Amino acid sequence: MTVKKVAAPMSVQKGVNTPEIELKALPVATPKPEQTPEELKAENEKLKKQLSAIPQDLKTRVEYFNKKNELIRRLSKLDQDKDSLTIHLDRLAEIAASNEFENEEFYLNIETGNSYSKKAVYTLKNPMIIGELIAFIIGKVDSKRESLKNEIEA
Repeated sequence: MTVKKVAAPMSVQKGVNTPEIELKALPVATPKPEQTPEELKAENEKLKKQLSAIPQDLKTRVEYFNKKNELIRRLSKLDQDKDSLTIHLDRLAEIAASNEFENEEFYLNIETGNSYSKKAVYTLKNPMIIGELIAFIIGKVDSKRESLKNEIEA
């Protein structure tokens, strides 16, 4: 959108010329670049395909949208998990930058047992290794997010 400045013309009031007054800039609509017929046909076919994927009877339509809502909920949960892991990864990078081999703030336990009694088999306190593991998990979360996005859009 372009902006065009409009000035009021000089006028005569009681024999005295009044100065030009600059008015507020008025927006001027600029046309959007037009799509080619091929692009419009491709977009039309895509929309028809999405519309035909939606079931026609009420019961299956409700199930279809419930499934989409569940996928969106799972995607939202993965987004929250990724954000949380990214924050911790940044903190681990700060700790690793200070060349600490072990730290007391972050540790990774490998445990055995049941929900009532657990026993730590191994505890890892190296921030670099924990950071690499979190980066790997973030990569897996990103790939799952992409597959969920594709499934939602289908």
